[in-house]
Amino acid sequence: MRKYLGIALVGAMVAFGAGCSDDDPPATGTGGSGGSGGTGGGGPCGDVEITDEEITVDTAWDDPTCTYILTREVYVVGATLTIGAGVTVAGDNGSALVVTTSGMIDAQGTAADPIVFTSSRAEGQRLTGDWGGVVLLGEARLSWGNAECDGALGECVANIEGLPDTEDRGQFGGNDDAHNCGTIEYARIEFAGFRFGADNELNGLTVGGCGSATTLDYIQVHRGLDDGVEFFGGTSSISHVIVSGTGDDGIDWDQGYNGVIENFIVHHFAGSSDDPRGIEADNFSQNNDVEPRSAPQVMYGTIVASPDTTNQQGMVLRRGTWGTVDGVVVSGWDRAGVDIRDASWELTGGWPTGLAVTNSCFDANDPNYPPLGTDCDNPDENLRMGDCNDPEDVPAAQTFDEATEMAAAARGNLEEDPGLGDFSGAIDGSSTPDYSITNANCMGAFATMGADNGTDWTEGWTAFPAD
Repeated sequence: MRKYLGIALVGAMVAFGAGCSDDDPPATGTGGSGGSGGTGGGGPCGDVEITDEEITVDTAWDDPTCTYILTREVYVVGATLTIGAGVTVAGDNGSALVVTTSGMIDAQGTAADPIVFTSSRAEGQRLTGDWGGVVLLGEARLSWGNAECDGALGECVANIEGLPDTEDRGQFGGNDDAHNCGTIEYARIEFAGFRFGADNELNGLTVGGCGSATTLDYIQVHRGLDDGVEFFGGTSSISHVIVSGTGDDGIDWDQGYNGVIENFIVHHFAGSSDDPRGIEADNFSQNNDVEPRSAPQVMYGTIVASPDTTNQQGMVLRRGTWGTVDGVVVSGWDRAGVDIRDASWELTGGWPTGLAVTNSCFDANDPNYPPLGTDCDNPDENLRMGDCNDPEDVPAAQTFDEATEMAAAARGNLEEDPGLGDFSGAIDGSSTPDYSITNANCMGAFATMGADNGTDWTEGWTAFPAD
């Protein structure tokens, strides 16, 4: 039985030490006031519906016997939302949790008791896109492609994808690269993502303009409708992240993202969008050279596709992105292991000082590196941005030979079998996936030089439900 509680009433209950038992009468929210949250003693709490649109005072969802159900988009405004270890937050269709630039989240689970953000549907009935996911918005810099919003001046503010353009609470960006959106640790985000239209979707975890003080660690995004994790600008970092069975890209960045992505796994299942990638990386599509330029540090990752996936690339680095990709394993992608496009080398002169792929292993991709080409129909699309869209602008000959560049001794890249374990059980949840690597020449997500010294950091807190 669900309890219908507005945030204000949840806070009032805590003040008087009231429990959330089955004897409590239902209550309806009054809207917009926020509260201190939490539940007291008593028996198992059950379902608690969050009916208010805004959380405006510090609030805690901290009773692990409760399932806190989002009935709508809930915005954290000028307050901190604390979510305790072992808590489940479930989303109804059309709901999402949005932490605005004036709010913060403090969601610290543990390996034994992770926080779970999931669909409110019953197990066995859950589907990708059941709810909107988690959105974090900050005030760090981002790039934009017009004079009215020049990221180089640190004055760029944009509206996040997946929310209406008229939603002021969806704005992000600014000039504070140390902005703190809060903390998410040991958490799973399942069956999320919401699509308003083409190129306008919420992801499992959407991170817009969050700064370097933000903490994102030990996070799994599973069976999301769109991207697993997408960064729009900002300087936040993420580590120990696994994206499994997402509908589109595993990890995506654009709009001047500068952070660190370390110790990560992307596992793509079959039956997703037309152009899913393990990593899709841009600076800015309409102005590849705008600043601040995307230039993250990406290290120690395993990017794998299931055998029946089609028309996909392990990594697409394009549209002016720079950055370093080091120590990754890319395996099983049927279109290319890594595809470097557009102005990421040609217009910016970035290769190999601004953009580099090093010390990585490529295996069982078809091909590992795409061939040279000047045809707009070439799936590599290694042509200057805009050439293929303007019939009066004949594509110039492509001169970037990825196979040669990747094989250069200074890069340290290899075309070797990494010796991956059996991770097929992740697809239907039938067995624990094994993402280990036996080839000592390859690094990957469990690299021995990483902070975990080669241990499997996914144990104990991840899960792979099919529905």
